[in-house]
Amino acid sequence: MTSEPALPSAARIEAVLTAPGGPWETGSRALETEDLSPGLGQSAVLRVHMAERDGATRSSWIVKIPGIGARSLLDSRDERLDDREVAFFRSVLPARLPTGVSAPSDATVLDADGRDWIVMRDIAHVLQRPWTPDAATKAAARIALLHAPIAADPDLLASPWLEREGHAAYTHHVPSGHDNLDALAGDSRLADLFTPKQVRALHLCLNAAEAVNARARILPQTLVHGDFHTRNAGVNADGTLILIDWEHAGVGPAGFDLGTFVAMYQAFGGLGTLDEQALLKTYGRALAEVGSADLYDAAAVGFAIAHLTWGLHLRLGPGLAAVRQGYLDGSPAQRASALEDIRSGCLRALSWAAVAGVDTGD
Repeated sequence: MTSEPALPSAARIEAVLTAPGGPWETGSRALETEDLSPGLGQSAVLRVHMAERDGATRSSWIVKIPGIGARSLLDSRDERLDDREVAFFRSVLPARLPTGVSAPSDATVLDADGRDWIVMRDIAHVLQRPWTPDAATKAAARIALLHAPIAADPDLLASPWLEREGHAAYTHHVPSGHDNLDALAGDSRLADLFTPKQVRALHLCLNAAEAVNARARILPQTLVHGDFHTRNAGVNADGTLILIDWEHAGVGPAGFDLGTFVAMYQAFGGLGTLDEQALLKTYGRALAEVGSADLYDAAAVGFAIAHLTWGLHLRLGPGLAAVRQGYLDGSPAQRASALEDIRSGCLRALSWAAVAGVDTGD
């Protein structure tokens, strides 16, 4: 059995970041590190507490090392997941992002120990601000602006490292989604999660995965963050939407990013109830303001597709599998929260099925 590479020590991080070309001044010290690795992708994420040469000035930094870590149940099967964020930060795209949207402005890529390290200042103070419906409205207007660099220069979408089938990233979970749905009736803990009519409709949505993905390919395309949710985004004091974790940056249908945000909003700690139609209108207006044709109807389809793909495939595949296999049995509150997210997320997907072109018989 091959062991995972060891995480770098504070001393090793200090040596790399103070070397020529590194972001720290000579004499800066790494005081301690915290492992923030989420376990959902193959990256180690470390927070490093640093003291500058004067000894009095302190700051914290993030060191992200792609390619370290075991795959989770999510298993995106994306061959470029380990190097796409590095390619993003080495490309022209961070500098081409429109006013109002930003990647961490001081992110840099270093070569250390035969691996790429992505290094940036810690922006936890932005990412940890509570998400509210008002903040979500601002985010909807801002995420639409990712269309601006593409409207100005369509050739940007030709970059070979961009993800092009992000909407289909979890289609391989469809068989397990069917199996998990079929098992509900025989599990006393889960038998009441959906009505028989809802189970039939969810099976139909899973069966429509290839048709839905085909429709996504012919919609108007835009630059997408690809993993837009409340844990990967924050609205700064000046209203700028700051986005981290660009591993899924790519080409996708307009509306898809907003759909993933709404699909995962409450699961990842968003407060209040979102008005999805109002968010779509805000997004559509912002698209028009960057000089595009009226893409509202197409964006609504892209939004719906996010719920029918990521929203369903993750919840009915690895989500229900985690519950059935007992991963959440140690905490009744955590288990109840997970089940409510699965139920509400799947019912939300059913409510958008017709827009995505799926006939559930209603």
